[in-house]
Amino acid sequence: MKKRSWFKVLLVSAVALCGVAQAQNALRIGFFPGPYADQFKRGVQPALERAGVKVLLTEFSNIIQLNSALMDGNLDANVFQNRAFLETFNAQYKGDLVEVLQVPSAPLGLYSKKITDLKALAQGASVSVPNDPTSLGRSLAFLQQQGLITLDPAATAGRATEKNVTGNPKNLKLVLLDAPQIPRSLDEVDLAAVLGNHVIASGMLLSSALVLEDPAAQYRIILVARKEVANGAVLKQLADAYKSADYRKFIETDPKAKGFSRPEYWR
Repeated sequence: MKKRSWFKVLLVSAVALCGVAQAQNALRIGFFPGPYADQFKRGVQPALERAGVKVLLTEFSNIIQLNSALMDGNLDANVFQNRAFLETFNAQYKGDLVEVLQVPSAPLGLYSKKITDLKALAQGASVSVPNDPTSLGRSLAFLQQQGLITLDPAATAGRATEKNVTGNPKNLKLVLLDAPQIPRSLDEVDLAAVLGNHVIASGMLLSSALVLEDPAAQYRIILVARKEVANGAVLKQLADAYKSADYRKFIETDPKAKGFSRPEYWR
């Protein structure tokens, strides 16, 4: 009886250890529905699964929930945000989330159904821009790069608002909208500053932009994890899969990725 009891203890322990091993070789990753989830499913997930990693993918409709689930330990990583958003989130919610790696990013662009050249933009033209602080500052900075407006140099870089516009030679009318709604505004405005993921979600092509930005580092989409797990084995496998030659080939040949900016390690 004692031998049988000892055998049962060994069996239970073995099963428990097996469960731990499986958990350690699993990846729980979150996305906002759109191109980054799609590219992961088609270009990264198959390589991880061939390497024995069990992938548990969840798509969230709320971006705050994506980071909250990561902080709570319900996710190991997520891919949806840029560095500017991450820094704002960590400061606001006392988060300990860290950047692991840049990934190919859909850039901001200027789009129009009424003109084919920015030089044709008329006096008093209407321009729709995102109304959230990070995207608004980014859009205004890009409009300034195109010579359409001038921003107060005293404004915090990347955080300018419409109140910081000090030069507006064409007397452009800025129309602030929720970022996902801006593609729909193209029938009503003369020009729109549209984030890349919303371009793709609306069925438009990045290549249809009048001009695309080369995103600054703080605006490139990043792989994010909690600080205590960022250097773990599974996260390393995930980062290696994103950096691999196979994934680069996938991005460079996928029609859906045309117009995506390349991360620094591919340049």
